[in-house]
Amino acid sequence: MKQLLLFCALFLLAGSVSAQIDFCEPDLTLLDSIDAGVVPLPYHPDSSPEGGITDSACLNKNFQFVFNAIVGDTFTTQFGAFPLDSLVISTTTAISGLPTGFSYKCNPPSCVFPKESVSCIVIYGKATNVNDIGPHNLGISGTLWSGGFPIPLTFPDPNLIPGEYVLYVHPEDYPNCSVFTSAKEAIRSFEGIRTLPNPFSGQTTIEVVATEAGDFTLAVTDLLGRTVHSQQVRIEEGTNRILFDGSQLADGVYLYTFYNQTGRLSQRMVVSRQ
Repeated sequence: MKQLLLFCALFLLAGSVSAQIDFCEPDLTLLDSIDAGVVPLPYHPDSSPEGGITDSACLNKNFQFVFNAIVGDTFTTQFGAFPLDSLVISTTTAISGLPTGFSYKCNPPSCVFPKESVSCIVIYGKATNVNDIGPHNLGISGTLWSGGFPIPLTFPDPNLIPGEYVLYVHPEDYPNCSVFTSAKEAIRSFEGIRTLPNPFSGQTTIEVVATEAGDFTLAVTDLLGRTVHSQQVRIEEGTNRILFDGSQLADGVYLYTFYNQTGRLSQRMVVSRQ
């Protein structure tokens, strides 16, 4: 059941993107961290306060947000484990509630996500109608194929994974809008992040190599999107080392994310006491 819930609810983070507004590159590192799912989770104040669509759009400014879809080879329900063939969404009608002037594309373009793969979906566009200013609740629908049988999916789902995907459109002069340029500009100060050791049983060191200084939030979440750790960090130019204590965490895979108003960068860590 856990994998099915993840599949329905996990839609990491804004993923890597190219300089095109209507194109995305899947984050292949996720394939080893999650059996099946879409990242990020819907926003929920209790279960996933870091989830949802974290960026806001501004009137007359380009915008994009990227979901990564991870498809494994099986999923488990209360009735047992079933082989997983693919996740399929419509190329035109899978995402409801988008503002006027917004659309989405998949990578692969067919929006057929085969098993044992990582794919991505990019929401993009420019709002030009003042009537679209305000919140837009988005819904995502698709079909899970297992052994030749279709299983319709719609999420967020109040009975499975509560929450919401809300895209806010603000006036043109709103100060905190996310204006799309490119991912390289958004995270240009980070040349790389890693944990040493990884996996680890108690403490590990998060290493960040940066080309310029900045203030960031470091958040660690489990695979259900629940925040297990959050702190403010100062990143200086050069190599930075941050000691992280995971001794109180259960064994498993976690995602750690550095973010501020310019962008975010994520990687996975594994707690293992085997």
